[in-house]
Amino acid sequence: MTVRMDCDETCASFYIEGDIYDEHAECLVGMIHSYVRRGIKDLEIKLCDTYYISSKGQEYLQVLKNTLGDQGVWLSFHGQLRNLNYRYRPLK
Repeated sequence: MTVRMDCDETCASFYIEGDIYDEHAECLVGMIHSYVRRGIKDLEIKLCDTYYISSKGQEYLQVLKNTLGDQGVWLSFHGQLRNLNYRYRPLK
């Protein structure tokens, strides 16, 4: 997994290339939490060339989205997901 980030004082975007396994999702969650601690309230994850997200990785990202939503932080997901592994469940 490769991550490229763009951010300013109000928004942060994470561009992901490559498959997301458990440890990658954990790392991504940590990076996002560090931006939230800095006061960023609008975040997005763009899946560019991602074809597989492990089931545990999906769980980490879903919990992150729910937790941040409870804190008033907006986290959105974008990307071409139709080619993802059959284990993929859309993140709500």
